[in-house]
Amino acid sequence: MQHNTMSSTAQGSALETNKVLRNTYTLLAMTLAFSAAVAGLSMALALPYPGMIVTLVGFYGLLFLVHKTANSGAGVLSVFAFTGFLGYTLGPILNMVIGAGGGEMVMTALGGTALIFFALSGYVLTT
Repeated sequence: MQHNTMSSTAQGSALETNKVLRNTYTLLAMTLAFSAAVAGLSMALALPYPGMIVTLVGFYGLLFLVHKTANSGAGVLSVFAFTGFLGYTLGPILNMVIGAGGGEMVMTALGGTALIFFALSGYVLTT
């Protein structure tokens, strides 16, 4: 009888692990897709690069915010703010790459990476 209890406990633990992994991959996919969307918007609007100081203060400030809000609902919003800022700063850089003829490759890489994370989150759900 004890063997049966241990196997059901292990099975419950594996299901919880799969749920955590699925949620993690889903959040990664959503933040990556958001970053790609903001980068695309930044590119479409031809926004200027914010400069080294603003970029560094933004990156480190938002990383600090993510760390401080990690155990609350605001943590998800701060992660999206961070990835959105990353996308904004990538926009002007990507415009330079596109100007050199690499536009399709850039968008395929961004979209493909987001799709991979979404696929992994679904894969974890079914196994």
